Amino acid sequence: MGTTISEATLVNFQRVSYAKIHPSGNLIAICGKNESGKTSKLDGLQAAICGHSSRDIKRPIKDGHGKASIELKLTDGSTLIRGYTPSGSTLRGIDAAGEKFGQREIDARLSSLGIDGRKFISMGEKDQLAALLSIVDLPFKPAELDAERKALESKRLQIGQAGKAIGDFTVDPSLPTEQTSAVDLIAAIRAGHASNEQIDIAEHSVQHWANEVEHLKASLEIAERNLVAVKDTLASAPGRIDTAALDAQLSTIEETNAAIRANENARSAVEEKASLRAAYEALTDEIKAIDKRKADGLANAEMPIEGMSFDEEGVLYQGVPFSRASGAKQLILSAAMIMATDPEIRVIVIRDGNVLDMENLAILQDMAEATDFQVFIEIVRETKGEEEYFFVEGELDA
Repeated sequence: MGTTISEATLVNFQRVSYAKIHPSGNLIAICGKNESGKTSKLDGLQAAICGHSSRDIKRPIKDGHGKASIELKLTDGSTLIRGYTPSGSTLRGIDAAGEKFGQREIDARLSSLGIDGRKFISMGEKDQLAALLSIVDLPFKPAELDAERKALESKRLQIGQAGKAIGDFTVDPSLPTEQTSAVDLIAAIRAGHASNEQIDIAEHSVQHWANEVEHLKASLEIAERNLVAVKDTLASAPGRIDTAALDAQLSTIEETNAAIRANENARSAVEEKASLRAAYEALTDEIKAIDKRKADGLANAEMPIEGMSFDEEGVLYQGVPFSRASGAKQLILSAAMIMATDPEIRVIVIRDGNVLDMENLAILQDMAEATDFQVFIEIVRETKGEEEYFFVEGELDA
């Protein structure tokens, strides 16, 4: 159980001449008209616990008096006495055993956000984020995860730009992948002509010797041997080569090779683009994995209040920046942040309680009860109602 205030006495502090309260419950309403002394009461509580601030409290001693004091008795048996004289301010702390202690020992028992319920609201976005991350237990380091994601996004962007720079190409699957050599084709044509010429000679020889057999019966034996020999030569010769087709191919070889080269370039471009697309999609999957890690971590993290989260820019509530939440929600969240730090001294002061309607006051009271906090809240009222403490011209209305 934390330490709270069991008794608070103000004497000649700001607008208050004398006021002693014995707070009970977790939500203590300090009410009254404007300039009635209620703000002075909360200023006194903060000054006694957190130390005097000349910037926030410029004239602590009530006009016409020589000194002022604030005495707080805490539930752990210790006492804090903040004194004021024209020469300055002093603090005297005495624990339950009668031992003295000072502001340093008090600060060690306080929340890092102090006791001002609006402290978190007044911080910059980066400081708010740092404060939230200091109390939330996450399975990852947000800065490292964000840096990893940004690096992947940058790499993916470069790959995407490279893919766009390649452009679009169409590959003709009917074209061969290798170009035809004009030198080889000319050599084949020449070889064909030479072969055909030999065939022509052989055919003429056959005809010649056939005539010789017909006309020269006397030389039949020789002619027949020659005929057989020439026929053997003819039989071993290759088939006729269609040089006309080779000539036609030669006439279009450059056009064909140009088409093959273009087709191979297109094939390479398509393959490179496919490779880039695969790399792009792989990086997208990695980014999604990082986002899932972050989402899972946030889903399992115990936030100070439901609906609170963050991104690399700052704190979010219900998915929108904290600064865009209503004044009431900002105040509730700010108080929740102090409670989440789990300090030993569990006291919060809220000076603008009128921004909270009855529903939000009930939420604040439930939060205070659940965390064993004591919340002093200032509310402007024209007349006394059921509130616990009502100030009139610097005095408590009995």
